[in-house]
Amino acid sequence: MLLSILKLLQGYLQVTLTGSAPERFLNFCVRRDILIWNLSPNKTAGGYDFCISRRGFHAAEDLLQRTRTTMTIRKKCGVPFFLHRYRARKLFLIGIFLCLLLLWNCSKYVWKIEINGTNELSEDMILTWLSKQERTYGTRKSRIDCASLERALRNDFETVAWTSVKLEGTKLTVDIQESLSDTDTSTLPESGEWDIVATEDARVSSIFTRRGTPLVEKGMLVSKGAILISGRLDIIDDNGEIAEQHYVVSDGDVTGIVTRDYEAALPRDYQKKVYTGEEHTSYLLQIGSTQIPIGKKAAFDVCETLVSDRQLEILPGFYLPVHLFTTTQHAYVYRPETYTKEEVEAHAQAGWELFLEKFTQKGIPIIVKNVKIETNEKNCMIRGTIEADIPLGSYAPTQRVEVPSSEGHDHMQ
Repeated sequence: MLLSILKLLQGYLQVTLTGSAPERFLNFCVRRDILIWNLSPNKTAGGYDFCISRRGFHAAEDLLQRTRTTMTIRKKCGVPFFLHRYRARKLFLIGIFLCLLLLWNCSKYVWKIEINGTNELSEDMILTWLSKQERTYGTRKSRIDCASLERALRNDFETVAWTSVKLEGTKLTVDIQESLSDTDTSTLPESGEWDIVATEDARVSSIFTRRGTPLVEKGMLVSKGAILISGRLDIIDDNGEIAEQHYVVSDGDVTGIVTRDYEAALPRDYQKKVYTGEEHTSYLLQIGSTQIPIGKKAAFDVCETLVSDRQLEILPGFYLPVHLFTTTQHAYVYRPETYTKEEVEAHAQAGWELFLEKFTQKGIPIIVKNVKIETNEKNCMIRGTIEADIPLGSYAPTQRVEVPSSEGHDHMQ
């Protein structure tokens, strides 16, 4: 890219080389370090087509006589030839200069933001957050610190496990990877006294304790709110009694088997959308915040509207605040139809698969799944049940317990 721009600034010529010894001419050019590119044979002329810089063209003129060859100029390219062609039109050249100056100024700002990898979070949420950070469309690139934005994203959104922010031309790209599960134990309190408690009724499938006292075992049934790992550490004396207690932030991983039910009823009679074939296209040109409508909107009573946005990109990664919105409207009507037994059951099965996909996308294993579909003349009823192995813990403050003093204990004896 940079080399192409340099060639345009210096100017070059597209030429055809003919004569008795064109290969000899090319060899001389190599020895004199005269740059030639896009070399290709010209079978019609019996020679070669290639590009050569202005300086190289003048440096090779004496070689033409020595090698009995001729260079025919097919096209002159680049800024020097352009300026020479329009040297008498000063206002035109001034306009070109001002246009280039405007482009150079626009290159210092962000005009396109691309968000990738969102799942639970939406692109609008990230764009709103960037706007609050004053790092949005029209922000000067020198004000954007990519590393600081990455840290702020991870701090402000608990579900963001990894993020990358980078600037390319006038485009800001934000890549995000969210956590697979929504368990609260991923956010470990820094200090205090905390238990890990069950987020819902479940059968414990695994427990791993890093800090604290485990109160449940694999296979136990627990209720929502039950303490799984206590933040209280009991120090037992020689008599097997609690001598003292220490309080910590419990830490560990607990998973449990839970049941999820699925039920849906699909009517067999429905209104089918049928397109009439009528359509209308209109345009909207937006330059900055100024909008210029092009064409009239169609007056369809019922229609499907599709809007596409195309932003002006003059070079790869170099976007300008110029958008062309294309609005296409397709007219349609509704026609009463009835699903066949196979069709309605296929729709029901698709809904069930979508229900399962919500778990697999979060990395949650499904241990057992059962589904039953019943279809009559009017409806299709689908009922399903799954058992999933989910992260079970969330944090709750540890309740302190008074330890009986040793003196009171001796007096009772």
